[in-house]
Amino acid sequence: MTRESPAQDGNADSGLSFVLVPGAWLGGWCWKYLTPLLREGGHEVYTPTLTGLGEREHLASPDTDLETHVRDIVNVLTYEDLEDVVLVGHSYAGLVVLGVAEEVPERLAHVVYLDALVPMDDNPVSASDFYPPEEWAAMEEIADDNDGGWPLPDDHPGWVGISDEDTAWMRNKATPHPLNTFTQTVAAENPETKTVPHSYILCRDNGMDESVLEMVRQLCAERAWELSELETGHWPMVSVPEELAQHLLDVPQNV
Repeated sequence: MTRESPAQDGNADSGLSFVLVPGAWLGGWCWKYLTPLLREGGHEVYTPTLTGLGEREHLASPDTDLETHVRDIVNVLTYEDLEDVVLVGHSYAGLVVLGVAEEVPERLAHVVYLDALVPMDDNPVSASDFYPPEEWAAMEEIADDNDGGWPLPDDHPGWVGISDEDTAWMRNKATPHPLNTFTQTVAAENPETKTVPHSYILCRDNGMDESVLEMVRQLCAERAWELSELETGHWPMVSVPEELAQHLLDVPQNV
């Protein structure tokens, strides 16, 4: 598949560091169409895989929790000596990047929620809180039959815009997600976290009801977050990488 580069601007010499955190079932491999587009602009791009997923699936354990995944990313920032980071969290990883921002806000230039879970208020929240009780119970039952991992559902609604070839590629590489990561809570309690600029990129065809999309829009307006919208499904790094890259390259202009 041929991919075109997005238009570049004055940000090319700014030496930005992007850290892209994948959501449930995915690993660093999911960004393969996006990373060249960011690197062509002269930026550093890190695509860590969370514990128990992708090439780290051999580390999967029922004991893996949200704190494990937060530690994965904090350690990348720490051991790579990264500062002025544009931290991007996709889907479930919205809660991961919140945990990272809580711990090391001084290393961040911008936090981007990419069609991601985000607390609607200041109360602690877990990923499981976003699911109706009966759906969560079914997920737990499935995970119990898969060593604590939740496989990518066959009926996931987020495939809009993705070719059959890429759908097969993603399904082949997707690994069961450690469901215990969905039970631990996180909240924005560090005052310095709120001083870091935030953005939200909303995928309008992600399978959510319009009422949910409107809640995200309202939340961004209330918090004065920059909001961008993409006409695609839940995995824009695969379906529309050029558009996503341009949104991410534009983010630092809003810092």
